[in-house]
Amino acid sequence: MSNAAVATYSGRSILWNRMKGAGTEAKNIGWGISAITASANPDVNMFNPATEARTAGTSTLSTTTQLADTYQVTGAIVCAVGAKTITEAALFDTTTLSPTTTIANSLTTASTVLTLGSGAALPGSGNYYMQLENEVVLVTAGQGTATVTVTRGVIGSTAAVHAASTPIILGGDGGAGTGGATSGQTATVSAAFGGNIFCHADFAGIALSVSDSINFTFRDQLT
Repeated sequence: MSNAAVATYSGRSILWNRMKGAGTEAKNIGWGISAITASANPDVNMFNPATEARTAGTSTLSTTTQLADTYQVTGAIVCAVGAKTITEAALFDTTTLSPTTTIANSLTTASTVLTLGSGAALPGSGNYYMQLENEVVLVTAGQGTATVTVTRGVIGSTAAVHAASTPIILGGDGGAGTGGATSGQTATVSAAFGGNIFCHADFAGIALSVSDSINFTFRDQLT
C-alpha cells in the first residue's frame, strides 16, 4: 500500500552499530499526518508526526528466499487525539516522540537562517539534523534558541522552498557520528530526544476517528 518505503541512511547506521554491540533495536512504530510524499533514504524523521505515542512492536526473523533473510515488525497504534488522516509510518529505536516545532519564516532554497516556533525542546549544543518536509538540514549555530543557522540539503537531500508554519522535526544519525567523523551530527540525539528512524513509508491517506487503529507490518528483506 506504500507510495514509497525506504530503509533510511540512519537505519543502516543502526544496523552497523548493532553489529558492534551498540544501540537499541528499532522496533517502535510511529505514524504521521503530512501531505508530503516520497519517503527517501536521507530522511531523519517523518514529515509531520502525529501526537500519539509510538508503539513498541513485536519483531521476528523469517525466511523469504534465504535463511532468516527477513526482519519483520508488527504492531498497532490507536487514534487517541482527534480524528485524523494517517499518511506515513516509520520504525524508531525508542518510543519517545521526537521534538517537533515549525518554521516561522518562509524559506527560499538559499535561506540559511531559520526562525523556529520554539527551540526549547531541542539540543542546546552540538550540530544536529532536522527533517523539513523532504529536505534534511543540519543545525550548526543558535542551538538552544529559536533562531538557528543551518546547512541546507544535507545527507543527499535537496534544498527546497518551504512555507512559514511548516513542521520541522529533530532526527538522529543512527549513531553514525559516534566515535568518528562520519556524520555532521555532533549533538547526542538520545532516546530522550526521540532517537533515530530506521525506515520510513508513506501511503494514501487513511481517515481515522478516535479509537480507530491501524495494524502495521514492516518487512526488511536482505537480498
